[in-house]
Amino acid sequence: MQADGSKRLLKPVERIEFSEAVLPERCLYAQNETYLESCNSGWERQWKAGIGTVFVLFPCLLIFWGFYGFALHPVVFDHVLLFWGASENAATSADLWFGWLLLLPLSLGCCVLLWLWFDIMGVGTCFFTYARGRIRFNRVTRKVYLLRPRGCGGNAVFDWDRLRAIVDMDGYDLLARKNGAPGKAAYYSLILYHPPFDADDPHAKGEDAIFVGPTLPMQQEAAPLWEYIRRFMEYGPGQEGIPERIGQEHTTYCGKPSCSQYKLEQLPGVLETAYHMLSQVTCSWPVFPKEWQSDSGIGEPEDKPVQTGAVMTALVYRSQGKLGKADEIEFLRHWGTAEALQEAMSRKA
Repeated sequence: MQADGSKRLLKPVERIEFSEAVLPERCLYAQNETYLESCNSGWERQWKAGIGTVFVLFPCLLIFWGFYGFALHPVVFDHVLLFWGASENAATSADLWFGWLLLLPLSLGCCVLLWLWFDIMGVGTCFFTYARGRIRFNRVTRKVYLLRPRGCGGNAVFDWDRLRAIVDMDGYDLLARKNGAPGKAAYYSLILYHPPFDADDPHAKGEDAIFVGPTLPMQQEAAPLWEYIRRFMEYGPGQEGIPERIGQEHTTYCGKPSCSQYKLEQLPGVLETAYHMLSQVTCSWPVFPKEWQSDSGIGEPEDKPVQTGAVMTALVYRSQGKLGKADEIEFLRHWGTAEALQEAMSRKA
């Protein structure tokens, strides 16, 4: 994270001069009097992992099948196994030589490739894990609660006052920048750095980092996002430029998004949507442990979207008929039009 002195580490009490508290679009799950909950960076680009996996996994599976069909299957059944079934003729020595001398090394190479792709390059965090990360800033407990895949450090709880913000870090652009990629390939993010508990500890126990909010198109957008979170934690909603309630344009759906929901929020192409869903269908939605009491009694956004200020989630629930009459009226009172509120109240009467 270059948090060794080359980047400025901002404390929660430090105000960034000449920076307003501004939220980017589609960054929060919910905001209320007690907590503000943000999404993680990079999730909207998860389709890239999907399309890459298709082009990596399918050729590897083809080679694995060939190795089994020409090397292993003939040893047991004395026939070569092709895609359309076993060969009618007995396996020859040429078939075995082809399987063991050519397809075996290729299969071993595919194993290395899959290890590099899913583990070293981190693509494994996009499949059979959490659908999205969740970062909750709680003003009551003065803690930050984090849900993330085990391979990315696992769930964690941080003291708010120990976190340090890095607002000038091109976190997703490190590799591209070193390779001289054009500026349009850069992805930026607000990073919260948690220093080790003991500065002299050679193992740096406790050191961590969180990528907060959506992927940012410009580095300058990280400072306003940090200033918004900082003012929320220090002053609360309705003060210092923090609105009492956020608008739907700043919220994102709290749950596994459907295909239509993903298209509504991110406006992707057909292929991007298909590959994103290929990744999401294998994932599950993370839930905060009850023992954390991270909601401080208000409730979870996916359970009480109106009460917790999860506007996008409430919109989806309302369209699906999941909101009760009282919740619908409360939602329209804060985020709806006067006409819609009057119509809902007349229906209740």
